[in-house]
Amino acid sequence: MVARIRGLGAKKLSYAGRVTLINAVLNTLQNYWAQMFIIPKSIINHIMAICRNYLWNGSTIYQRVPLVAWDKVTMPKKEGGLGIRRADTWNIATVGKLVDWIYCKADALDQMVKEKLKNGYEDGSWNVNPKGYSIRNGYDWLSPDHPQLDWPAIVWNNWNVPKHSMTTWLRMHEGMNVKSKLVRYGCCADDLCLLCQLQPENVEHLFNTCVYTVKVQACLVHWFDGCFPTMTGLIATKRDSAQWKIKVAMFNAITYSIWYQRNNARINDCVVRPEVVAERIEEEVRRRIKRKSGNVADGIRSLNIRVAS
Repeated sequence: MVARIRGLGAKKLSYAGRVTLINAVLNTLQNYWAQMFIIPKSIINHIMAICRNYLWNGSTIYQRVPLVAWDKVTMPKKEGGLGIRRADTWNIATVGKLVDWIYCKADALDQMVKEKLKNGYEDGSWNVNPKGYSIRNGYDWLSPDHPQLDWPAIVWNNWNVPKHSMTTWLRMHEGMNVKSKLVRYGCCADDLCLLCQLQPENVEHLFNTCVYTVKVQACLVHWFDGCFPTMTGLIATKRDSAQWKIKVAMFNAITYSIWYQRNNARINDCVVRPEVVAERIEEEVRRRIKRKSGNVADGIRSLNIRVAS
């Protein structure tokens, strides 16, 4: 796992790319052993630490406070997480497949696994799924229940650019290191917004009331029928039409771009004009629509707006 992370390509991935690598590569590496026996707790904790550190820092070492708690990160997307599997729960779920095979026999595989899974059996049969035990439904059954949320449908809309979705997800969990948070950590002298220098910088101000943000939104308001939406407004009008998906993609793109410009102001002491940022957002969303719909003109036309080509 460490060798995969240390590869040059892995280091340069965005948050969204790191999530994909964790799910597709890092978690897969432990699957063989996870199906054979209960992995020692110290090893399981080390595996989860590697995944957590890589997600937030792109390496195996991360000594700062994570932006979002690991318990939230490992929730399913529909419950507000990133869908990364917990190594400890997955281990029990996979060994549970063996327990399913020998549950009614005298053989004892592992008492801890049996104790955790025994309530899922009735008269010697797995009663959670009529098709019998599978690792996936065993994992879901072992995982704690959380209420399903409305906003993940906005964040994980398949027309979004993945890095845009990841930024909005951090916004929803208040995982961004805005200056109001950094001041509490003693990392900066004041909490004034880096984009407008007028009000304290917090998530609400940065994405809703900042003068700079309002100017960017004003340049793009024609994408939203003349009225820039809130997250609540998009949820209230949720539907699977192309028009709704385009609006959501634009909403996420604006969130990403505002955060990018804020970081640009912090690192390079430079802020790009709102009009230029708006043009870049439009171009990026157009390219995404073209890839997803196959016809950017039809997608744009569904908004009943005029956008310069």
